Amino acid sequence: MGTKRIRVSIVCHSGELSEKIRSGVCIDQGMCFVDTKLASESLHEFVARTLPAVVICEISGSVDIGVGRALRRVASSEAEYPFNLIYAVSHSSGNLIQDVYVDGVSNIILTSDDCKDIRTAISHAAAGQHHISPSVFRCLPDLHIRSFYSLLNGSTSRSLRLPEGSLSAREELVLKLLAYGFSTKEIAAEMRLSTKTVETYKSRGSDKLSLSSRASIVKYGASKGWFNIYQQQI
Repeated sequence: MGTKRIRVSIVCHSGELSEKIRSGVCIDQGMCFVDTKLASESLHEFVARTLPAVVICEISGSVDIGVGRALRRVASSEAEYPFNLIYAVSHSSGNLIQDVYVDGVSNIILTSDDCKDIRTAISHAAAGQHHISPSVFRCLPDLHIRSFYSLLNGSTSRSLRLPEGSLSAREELVLKLLAYGFSTKEIAAEMRLSTKTVETYKSRGSDKLSLSSRASIVKYGASKGWFNIYQQQI
C-alpha cells in the first residue's frame, strides 16, 4: 500500500496563485491538489468537501486576516477532518505580516516563493512543524536593527521582561532580535559581540525555553507580546 498523499486545498482570490499551487503540488508524488474554496460555500463546507491535510490561505487585506482566524477556529475544532494552515502573503501586503505575527501564526510563505519552497512549507505543516519563509522577514517595513536594538535595550525593556525570568538580559535580547528576522551577523555587529557569542546566547536562551528553530522563537515571541514593541515604534 502506498504512502498517503498530502491533500492540499486553498482559500484565495487570485486565480494565478491557485494555479501556481496546483502546478507546484502536482509534480510532487507525495501531494495532491484538491480544490479552491468556492464563493458559495462556508469554511466548514469547504473543509468537509475537500478533506485537506493542509489549507493555504491567501492574505491580501485585513479582511483576509479575519478569514484566516476563522479557518484556525475551524482547524482547532475539527476532530473528523483535522488540517494545518499556511498563510500566503504577497509582497504588496507586507504590512500585514506584523498582524499575522501578533496572531501567533507559525506557517507563513510569500505568494512569490518558488514552488519548491511552497512544497517544503506544505510538508512541514502537514507534519505539524512550523515554517516561516526566510523571505518573509525581508518584507517587514522599516525594520532597522539599530532602532530596534535601542528600543529593546532601552528604558522600556524592563516592562518587556519575560515573566519566566529564566533568561539573562542578553539571551532575551538576542532571541527577540532573531524573532524579528535579524541575522546573527547583524546582531553581533550591533551588540559588539562575536558571532560565536551571539550563537551561544541564542543556544542558551533557546534551550531554556525548549525552542528548536527560528519559527518556534517567532511563535513564542508572538504569544508573549514581543511584537507589540513594533506597534509602539510606529
